[in-house]
Amino acid sequence: MSEIKPTTGSERIQVLDALRGFALFGILFANLYSFIGYNTYTPAEIIVLPILDRAVLFFIDWFVEGKFYGIFSILFGVGFALQAERFSAASVNFRAFWYRRMLVLCCIGLLHMYLIWNGDILTLYSLLGMLLPLFVFRSDRTLLRWVVVLLFIPLVIHLVTYLTPDAPFWGSLRRISTGLKAQWGFADLSLLEMRTSDSALEVCAVNVLYAIPRAMSYLLSGRYFQVLGLFLIGILLARHWLPKIKNNEVRVPSSAIWIGGIGLITSFAYAVIKGMIGTPYALTEIGLLQAVVYHVGSTSLALGIAMLFLVFWASGRAERVFQNLALLGRMALTNYIFQNVTAVLLFFGYGLALMRKVPFSYLPFFAFGILTVQWLFSRAWLKRFKQGPLEYVWRRLSYGSSRTKG
Repeated sequence: MSEIKPTTGSERIQVLDALRGFALFGILFANLYSFIGYNTYTPAEIIVLPILDRAVLFFIDWFVEGKFYGIFSILFGVGFALQAERFSAASVNFRAFWYRRMLVLCCIGLLHMYLIWNGDILTLYSLLGMLLPLFVFRSDRTLLRWVVVLLFIPLVIHLVTYLTPDAPFWGSLRRISTGLKAQWGFADLSLLEMRTSDSALEVCAVNVLYAIPRAMSYLLSGRYFQVLGLFLIGILLARHWLPKIKNNEVRVPSSAIWIGGIGLITSFAYAVIKGMIGTPYALTEIGLLQAVVYHVGSTSLALGIAMLFLVFWASGRAERVFQNLALLGRMALTNYIFQNVTAVLLFFGYGLALMRKVPFSYLPFFAFGILTVQWLFSRAWLKRFKQGPLEYVWRRLSYGSSRTKG
């Protein structure tokens, strides 16, 4: 019996690792504004922040929010397609391997969500990833139809909630969370007070309490459908772009430029609206417009950024930059968790408790500082080992018994 093993460093596609490393930078920007305390401000407080703070938030809303987790989602679909191809060529039971891989990722995500930060994305990726084997042998036309439907559903959901804002269902999980908060003796404490408490128990309690309504917030924002649609875009790109990438025959179609341009314009509109109303989600007429430009902008600009990235890579310029980004991307899981652990120690109560003590204008400095430390760590680690520590655990548990039949 033969067995299939993880790809080695020489088998990896560097540009995908580099794009993954670049996306890590955007994810860090997006997460840091939550750690600095964005969710503890009211909309009225947001719109009167100092001009430098608002400029940083505007930049994040325009170029970052939704775009880099979108790139990660597309890359997740690409990775799925690559692994499915490898297992199919080796006549190995891919479904069993993939479900095991997603189960391990789900466990890592749950630990991250409850013990470190409730803003975890790994749990969502793992659960939606369970659906991907249903699409592996679908035709391009079928996948495109699914992509269109899945990316349109979030707008339908927003319209439905706008028409039925008082329906008990929408607030059901939040009521459960509020009830538990009272039972646990935290009813009189605000989010800021619990996050900046020097009690690790209170900080972890926040993770549990806010993870409960997060499932509903994903439904309200259509995140489930958007991410799955982006996964499928990744499968399509793997089918049609990876052969060109491997042969250094990258040609970006003019349509990609138009897609990126549309994303740039609609994302700008989203940033303007959010700057005006001080919230990313509103059940008003302007909130409906905000939802449209967000979903159109985040997906199209994510594709545009990824395509522009490929253009620079294919040009052969800045090769050293791509090599350094690839170091981060090869350890994407470890670095994602490391980012959030570092931010927790900086901004939460059992660390330095900097939440709301640091202006948003400082966010780029924190981001570059954390990323520099990550790059130094990744470079040192990969000189001695083939993969990051969490990648090793994830792959060891995933590949443990992936053998051919008979």
